[in-house]
Parts: sequence; C-alpha cells; structure tokens
Amino acid sequence: MKVVFLVGPTASGKSDLGLNLAEQFGGAILNADSVQIYQRLVIGSAAPSKEDKARVPHLLFQTVPPPERLTAGDYSRLAREALAECRERYPVVFVVGGTGFYLLALENGMLPIEKADEKIQASIEGELAQGGGAARLHAELAEKDPIVGARISVNDHYRLVRALETLRRTGRRLSEIEAEYKASKPDFPYPLLKLGVSVDREELRGRIEKRTRRMVETGLLQETQDLIDEGFGDWDPLQSVGYKEAGQYLRGDQELPDRKALEARIVQNTMRLAKRQRTWFQRDQQIHWGETGEVSFFASRVRDFLGG
Repeated sequence: MKVVFLVGPTASGKSDLGLNLAEQFGGAILNADSVQIYQRLVIGSAAPSKEDKARVPHLLFQTVPPPERLTAGDYSRLAREALAECRERYPVVFVVGGTGFYLLALENGMLPIEKADEKIQASIEGELAQGGGAARLHAELAEKDPIVGARISVNDHYRLVRALETLRRTGRRLSEIEAEYKASKPDFPYPLLKLGVSVDREELRGRIEKRTRRMVETGLLQETQDLIDEGFGDWDPLQSVGYKEAGQYLRGDQELPDRKALEARIVQNTMRLAKRQRTWFQRDQQIHWGETGEVSFFASRVRDFLGG
C-alpha cells in the first residue's frame, strides 16, 4: 500500500479531488481535518455527504464525540491504526485535509512527552497573566533553552507555557528531547507522495463565500445552538472558524446584527485561516503543487507514483 497526502488551504477543492482520485485508483480517503473528525460537526465543517461516503471508503470522519478533545498525538495514533487496517485492502490511501499539525504528527510521529502537569502549567499561566509576564517567561526560556527560545515568539503563549512546563517538570530542555527523538524515530512506514492544491486568491474568496452562504442557509446556526443547549458551548471545536462566529452571533454580538454580517465575518476569518495554511504547507519542499481543477495533473502524479 502507498499513501498520498493531499493538502492545501480550506475550500481549495481538496475533498472533491480526493474523492475523484480515490475512485479512479481504487483507494480510500483518510481524514486530516481537525474539525471533520468530530461528531455533530457536519454543516460547519463541510463534512462529506452520505453520497460521497458511498462512493469510496472514508476513514476518521465524525469519529470523536463531544466533549472529547483530540490532540495531534491522538490523531497520529488513530491515523496510523487506520492505515495499518488498510494495508491489505487498498493499493493507496489519500490523506486529505488542511490541518498541517495533524499531517506532521502522522508523518513524523510525536515527541515522547507526558501529559502536562496541571499544577505546574497553572503556575506558569499565573506568571504569564502578570504585567510583563510573557517577556519574563520568554527570557527564562531563552536562557535555559536557547534553541527553543529562538523559535518561539514571546506572543506564542501556548508554546511558551508548554516548553517551560516541560523544562520545569522534567529538568530537561525541550530541544534535547527533540534532538533525541529525531535521531531515533522510525521512518514513515509507507511510500509517500505529497500533493498540494493551489488556488488563486480571488477564486478562493469566491469559493469561501459560496460555501459560507450554503452553510448558513442549511443550518449552521441550529447545529451550533443545539450543541450549546446541550452544554458543549465551551467545547474546543466550537472555537474553530465558522462555529466560533455562529456562537458569537447567537450570543448577540453587536457587531453581527444580521446574517449578512455573520457571513462576512466567517469569510474574513476563513481567508485568514487559508493564508496560514498556505504558509505552513509552502515550507514543505516535498509537496508537488497543482492548480485546483487540474485533475489530470494530479492523476498523472498518482499514476506514476503507483507504478503505471
């Protein structure tokens, strides 16, 4: 079995392309989208339809129920288990999605770091909340672990807290742990091809506007309201683009007086997400890029990869 990563910004056409290629080459689709992996998030995640799922096998879609939260490490484990089950069933699996950290975790595995100590983490977050806290914590990290300190911004509070929590809990620098893991980690166990879907910015905006309008018209607000009513309003996936804005609208955000304003904010934030995704994937020199709609280009790449 071989594996193809099909990546790119949200709304670039990855899902339709993956469906086409999987059908053409007798493969399956493995989800690499951090919202589509959750149950109950259907409309706002642009989840595949029942008809799409009937055309080719879809794995790890609507898998995790509320209020559970999936980490990249959890995803890596589940995805590798799913690939192992596919080994004798399909010649190729298309891993489709725009969540770069999921794909990185799947390809490279995850650092062997234990779950954070809540007391230590809370203590660091308390320091962070004080005036000038971020600067002092960043200076501490830069002094004790210069390699990690140099790559983590003083404004990246999540990674700053995580790096210091590891340092204080284990007495070891995160850079040391990373170096040891890099030297010993096993290679990805399958032949791998990476394909990226590129799309013109204005075309992408049009696609996002159309998709956003369809989501709102087909029940995004009700889907969000149902989860809030059941006590899942603070569930992490509801902070993703689309659901977050829907929640703000339902809570009476004064900057969202009507659905037109809601759609405009979702489009704006989705465009920002797409920009971050492009930046992430463009750093990977192994990705072969093609324009959205160029099915023959991608099919040719896959055909060559599979051996004719």
